[in-house]
Amino acid sequence: MKPLNLLLLTFAVPICWLSADAKPRSNNLPSLSNAREAGRLKSNLLNTKDQKITVSNLEPTANLTEFNEGIAPLFKNKCHACHGPEKVKGRFRIDKLDPNLLKGQDIAKWLEVYEVLSHSEMPPEDEPDYHLNDGDRSKIIDWLGDEIAKASQVRRNDKGHSSFRRMARYEYNHALQDLLGLPYDFVDRLVTETVSEDGFKNSSEHLQMTAKQFQIYRDIGLQALKKATVTGAEPKPLYYRVPMADVIEPWLNKSKHPKFIDKETKKSKIEIFNKNDTDYKNISKQMHVVNHQTGDLIILHEKGNRNKPSLSFSPKPKTARGIDSPQPVSLVLKNGHEFQLNFSNSLPDEGTMRVSIRASRTTMNKNEYVSLRLLFGAHTSNNANFMEVISKEDMPVTALPDKPQMIHFEIPLSEIRRNPFRKNKEKFPSRSELMRLKVISNDDKVNNDQEALSVLIDHIEVSAPYYEQWPPKSHTALFIDSKNKNNEQVYSREILSKFIQRCWRRPANADEIDRYAALFDNYRPQFESFEETMLEVLATVLASPEFLYLSQTKETAVARSGGNINDLELANRLSFFLWSSLPDQTLLKLADQGKLKDPKVLNAQIKRLLADKRGERFSRNFVQQWLGLDGIQNVNLSKDLNDDLRQSMLMEPIAFFNEVLQSNRSIMDFIHSDYAMINEGLARHYKIPNVYGPHFRKVAITAQNNRGGVLTNAIISTMNANGKESNPLKRGIWMLEHILNDPPPPPPPNVPEVDLTDPEILKMTVKEQIENHRDNAACRSCHAKIDPWGIAFENYDALGAFRSQINKKPVDATSILFNKQELDGMIGLKRYLLADRQDQFAKAFVHKMLTYALGRSLSFSDSSDVESLSKELRNNGDRLGSLVSIIVNSKIFQSK
Repeated sequence: MKPLNLLLLTFAVPICWLSADAKPRSNNLPSLSNAREAGRLKSNLLNTKDQKITVSNLEPTANLTEFNEGIAPLFKNKCHACHGPEKVKGRFRIDKLDPNLLKGQDIAKWLEVYEVLSHSEMPPEDEPDYHLNDGDRSKIIDWLGDEIAKASQVRRNDKGHSSFRRMARYEYNHALQDLLGLPYDFVDRLVTETVSEDGFKNSSEHLQMTAKQFQIYRDIGLQALKKATVTGAEPKPLYYRVPMADVIEPWLNKSKHPKFIDKETKKSKIEIFNKNDTDYKNISKQMHVVNHQTGDLIILHEKGNRNKPSLSFSPKPKTARGIDSPQPVSLVLKNGHEFQLNFSNSLPDEGTMRVSIRASRTTMNKNEYVSLRLLFGAHTSNNANFMEVISKEDMPVTALPDKPQMIHFEIPLSEIRRNPFRKNKEKFPSRSELMRLKVISNDDKVNNDQEALSVLIDHIEVSAPYYEQWPPKSHTALFIDSKNKNNEQVYSREILSKFIQRCWRRPANADEIDRYAALFDNYRPQFESFEETMLEVLATVLASPEFLYLSQTKETAVARSGGNINDLELANRLSFFLWSSLPDQTLLKLADQGKLKDPKVLNAQIKRLLADKRGERFSRNFVQQWLGLDGIQNVNLSKDLNDDLRQSMLMEPIAFFNEVLQSNRSIMDFIHSDYAMINEGLARHYKIPNVYGPHFRKVAITAQNNRGGVLTNAIISTMNANGKESNPLKRGIWMLEHILNDPPPPPPPNVPEVDLTDPEILKMTVKEQIENHRDNAACRSCHAKIDPWGIAFENYDALGAFRSQINKKPVDATSILFNKQELDGMIGLKRYLLADRQDQFAKAFVHKMLTYALGRSLSFSDSSDVESLSKELRNNGDRLGSLVSIIVNSKIFQSK
């Protein structure tokens, strides 16, 4: 249990649910924007004197004079009645605390006092005789802030910190991708890291290694190097060309074949229509192939059922590529339609499969979008089949029929699920592999008389293996061009020198090159080719601590004083902070020149890294860990949540964070904003009109939308529910842990669970069940701190949709915090955070981002840095982009 938690629990007032008999709420409550302005004016971080410690040769000393003359009398008058010699609430005596924070043993308890005074939680509001006016409260907070800062500095001097750790799983994956220029995921064999108490996966306390793990990393590295390189002559690709004329003609010829005659109706399953037919308009809404010149149209039905069209084609592989000029015959697909290609078992095991499609769309309504998605699978028997999405993103169709566009998908065949029976000699189970092209659209006019948006495709070509050049860039980046290619001894050293510099983020010295050159000599007789031998040596380089670990260099660790990292180490720390990967050559060059620590240079590099595509990793990885978005994996999700909406939910807080970052907006937007970052799927889920398309964009919202900030993001309510019902307890814990950085203690042993077999319990709402559970004395103290925060979310159901009723009763989302603060649902929660808890959120957010940036958990000795950075953030308008720069330029970020 953290020290602060104990004090909050011991001071906690039993929770009260507001009822119909409660005191009516004021109609003069400030708007959220006004609450935000008022809360900033009340900020202690903005209004107290600078507490930053200036490092000098003089040892800091405790300011006991001020304590004895000004602080102790205040404690005696305002606190001793409940926490003194005559009465001890919560077993906490403030009169027994040692005022020497630098050398005393009560620093943890003083931190508790500092927190509850800063949050105006003590003295209690229902004790008017002990009310602490703002001047006296600020006097105590100022003295404690100074003493805590000095104590933090003393402890840092006595005990250093270390960010020495290996790369986290996701960082290692990005590092290999960037180093080798490959898009593959390499980390399936690696276990997921243990999350730290702060919620982060990159914490040094959990990222050490065993000898066995080094071998696993070597194996992964070797396989990655083999994927990056090629041997022998360029392989001849196979081409599967599918002009739609080749699709329609065979079916026209087969329409009278006995195989396609329904035994019951005696009619062909292949129905042929013409644009002059009276039913043509309705028929054309189905998936079909049409000859635009003749008007002939065919649909292949399952057992003559027009509601289940199943159109597929089995192309024959060819050795020559080429896409014909536009043809008058098109495949016509509407929303949800899938066109299937059957490749038998002829696709290669390795290499890239390139799927090229010439496509257009029939209408250009600005509110309609349409895109193509690629799926791959197999149907090995009646009871065994699979079909999975293999395209990383849907490709939009934006061209009209008179100027069709080319759309390309490039799929690594070794990275997708394949038919396990494809190499069998027997024909059963089936060896075939299937690819489907699916249309994704927001058009819903298929079932009415309006013209439905359609995709027209006249040609598809699939080539495998596909190479943009030979040898590929990933190969030539390793086996560099050199006049010494025929001299293995010299050439191997050239390769090693360049690869190690990129891999280890520093030049290799002569001894290191000699060591790996000797390893090459040792391996060479065991392998047929120079290239195979070289890959084995490079795999060993990839398995070295110099690659896998983020650490200070040996030279600087021994020779440097002052505890600061050098420019090369700064380049590493910066790139892993913002890119989750290796520094590029620009960063390394600046570091090697000793220019990176120049503030102007450093700030320019921060902007460059965030503007780079790799900068998106910062938003994704930090937000996922800060908000604990992986929690969605532990929820048995409702069938109402389709994959597209689920993915949109996961992306919403990331897109919101990225908007705040790129626009350098205030972090208070995370509490509430007058805009949302949503796409059409989420807008429909939130009942926000006039948002079209799958891309995220900034949308202005009003109070009636019940959105704004991240607290109302659907993912937050969904991952803190059970898939069917909301869970105020989980939501309250999430608020305390992730937003306020004030996690509750674990529940005591043998706490009884809610009896869901009791019919009376089943009649209750979730809130009523929790209230009943809270009546148990063993549960009361913990729930007093947790439940009110979670109850505020009750207007949001298990999928994060807003609701006003539960079981035909009005939603009761009101509660009272332990400090007697009333929370009137989500709007009340936001108002309270903005009006009274801005400093706490600012410090919590700085704590979270600094933890992520350093790759280690923070301790008390970091308190003065967190306080100082929080003040600097607040003085810079709470702007997120500024905070990144503040952290990177800080002493703590540039220290060992």
